[in-house]
Amino acid sequence: MRTLSCWLAAVALCMSCSGGTDGGDSAAPPDGDTVAGDAAAADVDAGAGDSMGTGDLPDPDAAGDSAGTEDLPPREVDETPGCVGDFCAAGPDSAPDPSTWGPFPVGVTTMSVDLFDHQGEPRTVRVEIWYPAVEEARNGPFETIDIYEDCPEKEKPFFEKFQEIVPPIKTQAVREAPVRKSDGPYPVVLFSHGAYGVRYQSVFFTIPLASHGYVVASIDHTGNTLYDIIAYGYDMDTVLLSSLDRPYDAVVSLTAVMVRNETPGDLLYQSMNTDQVGMSGHSFGGFLTLLMASLDPRIEVGVPMAPATGWLGVIGYPLEKVAIPIMMMCGLADKTLTPEQEMLPAYPKLHPPKAFLKFPTAGHYTFSDICQLDLLKLAKEANFGDAEDALKDGCGEDNIPVEIAHPIIRQFGIGIFNYYLRDSPGSLKYFDKDAAALFAEHMEYEFDFE
Repeated sequence: MRTLSCWLAAVALCMSCSGGTDGGDSAAPPDGDTVAGDAAAADVDAGAGDSMGTGDLPDPDAAGDSAGTEDLPPREVDETPGCVGDFCAAGPDSAPDPSTWGPFPVGVTTMSVDLFDHQGEPRTVRVEIWYPAVEEARNGPFETIDIYEDCPEKEKPFFEKFQEIVPPIKTQAVREAPVRKSDGPYPVVLFSHGAYGVRYQSVFFTIPLASHGYVVASIDHTGNTLYDIIAYGYDMDTVLLSSLDRPYDAVVSLTAVMVRNETPGDLLYQSMNTDQVGMSGHSFGGFLTLLMASLDPRIEVGVPMAPATGWLGVIGYPLEKVAIPIMMMCGLADKTLTPEQEMLPAYPKLHPPKAFLKFPTAGHYTFSDICQLDLLKLAKEANFGDAEDALKDGCGEDNIPVEIAHPIIRQFGIGIFNYYLRDSPGSLKYFDKDAAALFAEHMEYEFDFE
């Protein structure tokens, strides 16, 4: 694993990376090479699939039947920056409930980033970016993610026979909607999926986060995605390789997203506060969140969910080196990453300010939308092996229902982001000890902010 000096080298590599929107008309980064990725989603299909992780969130079925968003005018409607009428995003004088939808509609775009892996070989990752959108996007048309259509061309032949098994995913985001510039610039949050996950595996968290006034960038870690396990099966060697490649993915992708903030004519031009950056991730992505907390000085606060932690010391980044606020989350019924080995011994090593949310009956996938994807049939048909059993981890009758867990995860996770990244001292009330006491039936909590 590289040292911090190599982190700086990785940032420099972004000058040879290229990012472009799939289907948008954004300008290219300074090097002039725009790489068009695969389409990230099919047009809205109001009759298919179930909305994932919505809780008290808007119903995507409430959208009209408009077909496409290319004609949405970039009209700025807010006379009070940060507010829609009396509903204001978190700030010095406001602290909205982070468990529910924020004040802003959400847009989505996809970019591809070219970089080099840990061995210096060319590598491309896709990044999904959600952001506050103009008012015209509030009622849709919301996109539905067709997982087969989103599959990279190389892996698509392996996935073709399974395409009818996996239902499309409804979201509350409008593809290529204009950015809501009048209420920005917005803090940036990077998100990393788990091993063999996918960049949209936690839209219950990432899309509502954007509605609270964030640009949220979620990476597909090529070689370790849902599509890779479908095509090639589970392979521990590729997981180990991913642990080496993921830091490069994160550092360079974050830089590529920020380059767009400085590129006139880009969809995301002047939309971000690049001095306010956080990170979150699930499982292997939680590992990367904790690694980036030491590796990348741009990260100011982290929310690792069910993280793997054991490798951090081995590669030279022990948790004692983490010097930013951390909100760790885990399920004590996790069978994929044993809490007694991965999370419980890790928390005491972190320095305050820190907090630790524990669901006694949550499993590994409680912290994602995997349970609602119903991948068990796919796992059986595709012969995922051990992964088939893992997919039941958090999805059973004995686990806390996601209808209860997901709003709590949003409240505490978005709450701490609001506190630090949107300068909202009033948001502390959503993740302090008193807030946890209201959910004592469902969770345990450690809070060390003194």
